[in-house]
Amino acid sequence: MIETKAMTVGLTIIELVVVLVISAILSSIVIPNYTKLQVHAKYSHLKQTAYSIQMAIETFFLYHGVYPDLDSIEALLDLLKQESLIKQIPLNPFTNNPLSSSDVSGKMTYGFDSFHDVYTIEVFDQGNEDSLLLLSN
Repeated sequence: MIETKAMTVGLTIIELVVVLVISAILSSIVIPNYTKLQVHAKYSHLKQTAYSIQMAIETFFLYHGVYPDLDSIEALLDLLKQESLIKQIPLNPFTNNPLSSSDVSGKMTYGFDSFHDVYTIEVFDQGNEDSLLLLSN
């Protein structure tokens, strides 16, 4: 009588299922946190862009003695680009399009009160429901 030893090569179905279940559990933990981190990074980018625009407005004031009397962020960005105070019109990180007061996510607005000589820049969140930042002079 000849005895043969059976050699198992590879993984059994049970081992594969266990590996898949473990990777699914890890994915369910990691993916939501990664998504939150991406949204937070986009918020930070919008805020930094607003601060840069504010610096350009203040530089405009130093050159001309007045603040831009405009009613939209689009007109303001065009003026700042013409004055060479910004290199290019910034992009909205949510839409990858130039900033606009009609963006569906991450909207940025500009307003000027000529009576009080005060401007405001407001940055909104992903759904344009909450204000992330309000800048003024």
